[in-house]
Amino acid sequence: MAPKLPPPDPFESLGMEPDHELRMESPAAVYLGASPTPEIKRLSSLILDLRPGALIVAAPRSRRGQPQA
Repeated sequence: MAPKLPPPDPFESLGMEPDHELRMESPAAVYLGASPTPEIKRLSSLILDLRPGALIVAAPRSRRGQPQA
């Protein structure tokens, strides 16, 4: 069974997309906090394949600057 994402947020502004000239050319992931691991990059790509757009991924930092496990 393939995993499924939950339905869109009821407070999302569906149908209020910007004009064609202001749209993103392709899906994008922005990683905050730490460099993404290969697993996080792969998961981000899968999410963006299912729901194209902008994805912001926040990862906590440990004291040494490494992501927390």
